[in-house]
Amino acid sequence: MRVGIVSFTDVDSGIDLANALAEAGADVTYYSSRKHASLTVGDFDQPEKKIHQEGLLRADIKVHLTQLRRMRDLRSYFVMQKLAKRIQEDGMELVHILIGAGELWTAVLANLIRQIPVVSTIIIPEPNIGEYPPPRIVVWINRLMVNGSDMVIVNGKNHIEAMQRIYNYPKERVSYIPLGPRNVFLKWIRKDIKEKTGTLLFVGRINKHKGLEYLVKAQPIISKCFPEVHIIVAGLGDDLERCRAMIQDPGVFEIHDGYVPGELMAEFFQRSSLVMIPYVTAATSAILMTAYVFGKAVVSTRVGSLPEYVQDGITGILVDAKNEEQLAQAVIHLLTNDRKRAEMGQNAKSWINNELGWKKISEQTLHAYQSAINYHQNGKHHHMSTIVESTGKK
Repeated sequence: MRVGIVSFTDVDSGIDLANALAEAGADVTYYSSRKHASLTVGDFDQPEKKIHQEGLLRADIKVHLTQLRRMRDLRSYFVMQKLAKRIQEDGMELVHILIGAGELWTAVLANLIRQIPVVSTIIIPEPNIGEYPPPRIVVWINRLMVNGSDMVIVNGKNHIEAMQRIYNYPKERVSYIPLGPRNVFLKWIRKDIKEKTGTLLFVGRINKHKGLEYLVKAQPIISKCFPEVHIIVAGLGDDLERCRAMIQDPGVFEIHDGYVPGELMAEFFQRSSLVMIPYVTAATSAILMTAYVFGKAVVSTRVGSLPEYVQDGITGILVDAKNEEQLAQAVIHLLTNDRKRAEMGQNAKSWINNELGWKKISEQTLHAYQSAINYHQNGKHHHMSTIVESTGKK
């Protein structure tokens, strides 16, 4: 089967999925954003070449990068038209699109390749609080995406209900497939970088729903019991400056304001003792799955689908959202118990590789592809009018 994987912003997930499908015997072409791929590999001249040189993608996976414009730039429509034509010329038998919150032109692409079966992964079915674009826009874009899809994949069990409640999408066309290990970052591991006791890592998009403020509020409590604590905060987001102004002990924090390329991401995970996921709302978390492949225990909130992936007391500790006291006590417990923390990290690594390994996930994904092909061949896919009629519905 010739499969096209389209992932414009979540380059890493797209790469891992493409590798797994190629390993399972599919003929894969990977389509992504030139900008985001360049940022990931740290090469703005020949990112396609660098992706293969670094061993991120298997040599037999073809790569096509597209220069995307800003979301509000209407010329993006013609960029998508050109990409749709390229996908057709490449002879794709099925296209799998990974769409994040508010990726309008990704959703448009799905509706431009109607003659090909389309599977979409809706990463965030239910919008997070305080995120841009506004929730109603995210929902509208997701409606457009599912309108162009023959099958929708979700990564959280509770997302199946959300797809029916918010989008009125048929349950039989929703496939639950867990997140897989984020193996791509292992390519950048350096033997000279060691874990530093007391180092906490908060990494990724720094928006209000990620709850960085509660880690900032927890820091003085942690420092009283564990003075050696060191907190790495890395990523882009509109909530960073607000949280930075709340910091009481600037010397405790190491802040990296900007996009985190793969090599630096790997370094941060290698250095950390614990990975922090203090989210206020969430769908799932790629950061969580990255922590696990590095054998790191996590402290996470009980929101969204996170409890599905965090085995409380086994791979990490779950706490209530917006509760800096619980967050601090969980951190103190694990920083003062090296054996327990190491055991949790190994449990996490074993669980994600054995229970959620890519072999099993690729089998489930190929099964979803076959369902999408069957549905498409029966001529039952939606028409553009569906999304126009449903934009006013919740």
